[in-house]
Amino acid sequence: MSLTADYFAKLETGELSRDPAQEAAIKHLESFLTRWRKPRKKNGLLQKLTRKKPAPVKGVYMYGGVGRGKTMLMDLLVAHVHSDRVRRVHFHAFMLEVHGRLKVIRDAAQTDDFLGTVAHDIAAETDLLCFDELHVNDIADAMILGALFAALLRQGVSIIATSNYKPDDLYKGGLQRSRFLPFIDILKKHMDVVHLDSPTDYRLRALSESGTWFHPLSDQSWSAMERLFETLTGHVKLNATSIEIDGRSLPIQRADARCAWLDFDTLCRENRGAADYLALAAVFDIVFVDAVPQMDETYKNLARRFMTLVDTLYDKRKVLVIRAAGRPENLYAGEANAFEWQRTVSRLLEMQSPEWFNHNVAK
Repeated sequence: MSLTADYFAKLETGELSRDPAQEAAIKHLESFLTRWRKPRKKNGLLQKLTRKKPAPVKGVYMYGGVGRGKTMLMDLLVAHVHSDRVRRVHFHAFMLEVHGRLKVIRDAAQTDDFLGTVAHDIAAETDLLCFDELHVNDIADAMILGALFAALLRQGVSIIATSNYKPDDLYKGGLQRSRFLPFIDILKKHMDVVHLDSPTDYRLRALSESGTWFHPLSDQSWSAMERLFETLTGHVKLNATSIEIDGRSLPIQRADARCAWLDFDTLCRENRGAADYLALAAVFDIVFVDAVPQMDETYKNLARRFMTLVDTLYDKRKVLVIRAAGRPENLYAGEANAFEWQRTVSRLLEMQSPEWFNHNVAK
């Protein structure tokens, strides 16, 4: 089944809604797949002598408002590439990795071509990089992106990216932006720029229709929360992942670039704290927490961690989806945290409101 046929099949089953802007974007992604599947020509003797890799396939830069389906479309594309040399990664996580690689190379002091070495190492295992949420607000990232992408392209790596910003608006108003402009030129030259101009914010609609608090802990509530998660993540198979925090790991049962699914025990029964929850908020916009139990005095430490989780996600303006034993106001019956719990209840109720979704999903 072609990418286009797969997309329209999802329309037929009701997994997706008819959206002319998405249909136009699918044509560009299908065009990329056609280019990708064609054998890339080598440059004969010159290429053999210089060990130069084939030119990368021209990629796609797809931008538009939040919740318009960019991530879902990119995930559909990745599913149709059929290669183990494709990497799909959130752009922020990728740049953290790049800075980590650069530090290792600088400390080893074995080369002066730091970015070239990073690009070579990435290209050794990757032919196609798919970035979600390409956004630049850090000067350290801005100063290296042009040279990094140029090095990746020289290594034959093709690039797909989604963003909320058109290329000319990236790092707008940033320090030393003139040094960043060559990166924008690279994007325009090596990627088809596609504006996903959909009028519908599908994430906002899904959250508003389903709500974000599911109770009690029953098969019915689990199915309802699972349906919301699948809607928000585009009905694609997602794998477990993890976040590294100061040498320890926070396991996540399932995740895409924006949504993460974890359970209460992982977040609160284990020895977790604000650093873990801040790391979670730094990567994901929507956090699903499953199986929150009824808590009494014997759960006072777990309740305290849960309150810290709520406070952290509230302060970072994230969306919290919960399946619990009861409503927020009836969930804790202990004495030790009774006063603080009232603030938690207030925040949980506010985080379920349409105003919260409007301000923090459609941002």
